[in-house]
Amino acid sequence: MKAEKKEKDKFLLELIAALALMMDLDENKKIFHAWRVALLSERMARQILPEYKAHIFYAGLLHDIGAISLPEHVVHYTNIKEHFKNPVIFNHPIKGAEIVKEIKPLKIASKMIEHHHENWDGTGYPKGIGGNSINIGGQILRAADTVDILLRETESKNLQVLTHKLEKRRNKEFSDLIFELTAFILKEGDFYLKISEEKDISPLFMEALQSLPSLDTDECGGDAGDVIRVFGKVIDAKHKYTAGHSERVAFYSEKIARGFGLSHKEVSGLKIASYLHDAGKVAVPRYILDKPGRLTEEEFKIMKMHPVYTGDIMSIVGALRDVIPISINHHEKYDGSGYPHGLYKEEIPLGARIMAIADAFDAMTSERPYQKIKNPWEAKGEILKNAGKQFDPLIAKEAVKLL
Repeated sequence: MKAEKKEKDKFLLELIAALALMMDLDENKKIFHAWRVALLSERMARQILPEYKAHIFYAGLLHDIGAISLPEHVVHYTNIKEHFKNPVIFNHPIKGAEIVKEIKPLKIASKMIEHHHENWDGTGYPKGIGGNSINIGGQILRAADTVDILLRETESKNLQVLTHKLEKRRNKEFSDLIFELTAFILKEGDFYLKISEEKDISPLFMEALQSLPSLDTDECGGDAGDVIRVFGKVIDAKHKYTAGHSERVAFYSEKIARGFGLSHKEVSGLKIASYLHDAGKVAVPRYILDKPGRLTEEEFKIMKMHPVYTGDIMSIVGALRDVIPISINHHEKYDGSGYPHGLYKEEIPLGARIMAIADAFDAMTSERPYQKIKNPWEAKGEILKNAGKQFDPLIAKEAVKLL
């Protein structure tokens, strides 16, 4: 039983880390903003809130989850005046807290996220509270978030320059205590150098991940399914045309798979793969996702990379190893003309062949910028028309009866 709980906790933790990595994909690059904020926040918490260091780490990973619908990553919005004018940015701490609260073991972390843009002097947002009214975890996140932004703005990796910039925010953005704590942690050993260099962040992150105490997943009913559903919701929130897409693809895939008599384990794996199948689309620029016309060759080349990024994200989660081939191959075609690998017929995993139909059915019956919406009968007709080319003919024939 103990080993089972350990595996469950590990799965939950790795899922959250993968979710954070997905949010940090910025037009085909990993920018590690959430990872850096989490690492620094956790180090700070060791000194003043050791019993909450795991909660603060998770809050650091997910603090910007409410801003996923922005056209660019939130780190690019450096003008504070724009934060107050743009409703997505202004409300993202509250929206983020609401999303994170859905992951039951992270209830404490959600409050920290809600306060991570409040300033010590009361000039922050969204509530404009100040001083000790700000959750202490939120105060730590505020400082860690600022450190990452300043690191991106500071050309040289000079710690003195960074500390001087932080000091100007003392008693304004954060308290004396939080400033002193931040400066102390940055000077500790080689920590500052490690979080400054992208090549050092991954090993440092994995080390922190493995050393964290478990969350209370028993009393609060923690379930990895909560994270999977939040994952799908966040993926779909990136793009206005895909609201509910991942959940519907999971529903249709399950329906087809059950009709084919797949085992409970196979159906469960396919559902997870369906919820996460478009994770890599977060790295695709919004102008490509929203383009009403045909993509150029270069744009399509970028689009074809999204299943690869999905695989990168999912690879963080050891327990998902077996379902990665399903997620990353849902754009393969039965005749071998699909992507990213050009697989042919049965080379494509069965789950991916099922999901390809579920994905196409939902895309055709939902609003999209590049096509006119079809009714279910028209969509089924298209599936049958493309059986043997885009879709496995046997699955297509049965799927149209089940959908």
